[in-house]
Amino acid sequence: MSPKRRLLPAALLICLTAPVAGLFVALSPVSAQAAGRADDQITAYTADATLAKDGRLQVKETVDLTAGGTTFSRTLTTRVRSDSERDRTYDLKDVSATVNGQPAQGFQNQSTDNGRKLTVNVSGQSKIVYSYTVDNVVADSTEGREVSWPIVQGFAVPVPTANLSVSVPFATWVTCFAGRTGSSMPCTSSQLGESADLQIQQNGVPAGGRVTFLTGLSDQATVQANAQYSTRWSLGRAFTVDSSTIGLAVIVFGIGLLGAVGLWFFRGRDAAKVGEGAPERPVLDGADGPQFAAPDGIRPGQVGTVVDETADVVDITATLLDLAVRNYLTIVEQPRESHFGRLDWELQRLHPGGPELLPYEKALLDAVFADGDTVLVSALGPSLRPRLNLVREQLYADVVTQGWFNNRPDAVRNRWTTAGVVLLGAGVVLTIVLAIVTKFGLVGFAVMAAGLVLALVGQAAPARTARGAAVLGRVAGLQHYLANESSSTLPQSHRLEFASRCLPYAAVLGLTEKWALEIAATDDDDDPDAGIGWYSGPENWHLSDIGESLSNFVTAFGGSLTTARRLFG
Repeated sequence: MSPKRRLLPAALLICLTAPVAGLFVALSPVSAQAAGRADDQITAYTADATLAKDGRLQVKETVDLTAGGTTFSRTLTTRVRSDSERDRTYDLKDVSATVNGQPAQGFQNQSTDNGRKLTVNVSGQSKIVYSYTVDNVVADSTEGREVSWPIVQGFAVPVPTANLSVSVPFATWVTCFAGRTGSSMPCTSSQLGESADLQIQQNGVPAGGRVTFLTGLSDQATVQANAQYSTRWSLGRAFTVDSSTIGLAVIVFGIGLLGAVGLWFFRGRDAAKVGEGAPERPVLDGADGPQFAAPDGIRPGQVGTVVDETADVVDITATLLDLAVRNYLTIVEQPRESHFGRLDWELQRLHPGGPELLPYEKALLDAVFADGDTVLVSALGPSLRPRLNLVREQLYADVVTQGWFNNRPDAVRNRWTTAGVVLLGAGVVLTIVLAIVTKFGLVGFAVMAAGLVLALVGQAAPARTARGAAVLGRVAGLQHYLANESSSTLPQSHRLEFASRCLPYAAVLGLTEKWALEIAATDDDDDPDAGIGWYSGPENWHLSDIGESLSNFVTAFGGSLTTARRLFG
């Protein structure tokens, strides 16, 4: 294709008209400047430009103007679109203006986002001469070195005829485009003279329009290319998906993932391997017959915290059941007002307890009975709200005191979670910075993902000591026993007490219904029962109903804890 007819990116550079502020002024009905612009009229326009040996274009523009106001403004654009990703930038220097042969009064040369706004004071018939030097006008292309500049631009009123004379040594061809922003219409005429002068004429340049010339240089030209480009920001470019961005993001995420896994491997694993959990028969044969005996004397709340490293609702519920079975309180099921009425229970404290209670057990009793020695489960939510944190604190401290953890599990999780959140936040900041100045926004996402992984891995980071791992193995054996054995092998006189002692451990291990039914199976007649010491029901209540009663109680009491305060985290 002929160089004179091809449409190079540089030839398609569209000059911006007026900056936003200028447009606002131009459109404002109450502005004196706007009224003046509406009445301004350009009667003639000529421009002479010369390409110097240093690659700079020296420009002189003469504008004959009939002014309708007291000032006249135009904007020279220095940043124009080059291609889908880049803008071409020019540099204006030595800008000056004269009006009617005298230095322009009130001359202002203001910087805008994309160029320079030039303002002069005028009155009536005026001849304005603009002089300036443009740098970065010479560019290399696939077909040689070229010179281009949108020489007519930035006028808020039409130009009837523009006559341009451009001297470019060693010019070989010329083409020209004119019209409004986005137009690729060729100029009225453009020709290359024998002395390498470009003669261009354009009839009717609309307001906000431009005239851009483009000329090629021969191999004899010594002027060097000086065009400069800046990458235009876009969301697609900021998060470019290519081999370099994906590769770097994968590397960054891989390093973060390996770091998190490495921290867990060296700091978050149990000190010893947990045993296979062989059946642990919690039966102690004494002088008074077989009795329940938990492995290593572990309490139900401790069981739950050792198993999942969290002091949660089920651990506190099982602790309350254990305190009831051990005669520190009684659970009294209340009669329903109707067949479909709401179930409720009254908790009655029997005695405050002594040194035989662990601190978290004492804290739970004091929290439940803070307002008196009797309380309804339905009224516990509001009263427990400010007190449950101490129970959790004491339970976490207890598992450290027992030597099952070196550090409180919640504190370990909080440290890892904090580190993960900090890394996530750093990833957010990095994503914003990289998206603004580079195409590697995905790398910031990788850092964010690494922060999430670190926070998630931290949830499994609390490490049991060797002693804690051994206890966990015995707890697994107890769970196997509770899931697969029953109290039917014990003497009838010991079954109720044994099943009752098993119940809190069954509750924390998810076997409440099975061992509640074990208790119910000890009811050997059809007569109503007064209760079993730690649990009693309303009139005509049968011990055989205790399975449903206990399941409802565990749900109701756990619900009170949940509404009182979230126990997780």
